[in-house]
Amino acid sequence: MAKLDDGRFDALFTTSVKSVFRLETLPVYNPVSEGEKFRAYMAGDPCPRVGVVTPYMQRVMDHVAQGIRRYRVHVVRSPLTDYLRYEMEWGYSFNAQAGEEIFILDTAEHGRPEGLLDEDFWFFDETRTVRMIYREDGEYQGSELVENPGPTHYRTQRDLALAEAVPFDQYWSAHPQYHRD
Repeated sequence: MAKLDDGRFDALFTTSVKSVFRLETLPVYNPVSEGEKFRAYMAGDPCPRVGVVTPYMQRVMDHVAQGIRRYRVHVVRSPLTDYLRYEMEWGYSFNAQAGEEIFILDTAEHGRPEGLLDEDFWFFDETRTVRMIYREDGEYQGSELVENPGPTHYRTQRDLALAEAVPFDQYWSAHPQYHRD
């Protein structure tokens, strides 16, 4: 597998023409780099994303305008951690408004599909896969372009996760106990 620098990784987003999919399986992401925002969330501060279009949101909006499908599944197990509540309320809510299709697979509610691996990846145009590398605590360490297994393996992982997942808005509406307010 080839380790990707940020430029090569970003190029995969700009060269996609059909779809960009993300599978997330961790209960916490980037605790060090997200620490200040997470502390603000836990302190009850107002969300800094209200009325702001982040670079990620702009990229999603651009893709959707070009007819490129942007979607993800996050595999979680309820009850949600404070971090997952933060991610959904201060992240997914805004990314969904930008046009990203976000799905939640809560294994406590739907079970875990047989054969679904704990493997975080991006899947570009159903042909190129980037595996995400994280420390044990969820801090991002880099990414690598995957050659083997090939696209069929990652298509299967995507389809297994999507088969049991529900749209984020549906999940969030059904779980007001996780809302901060």
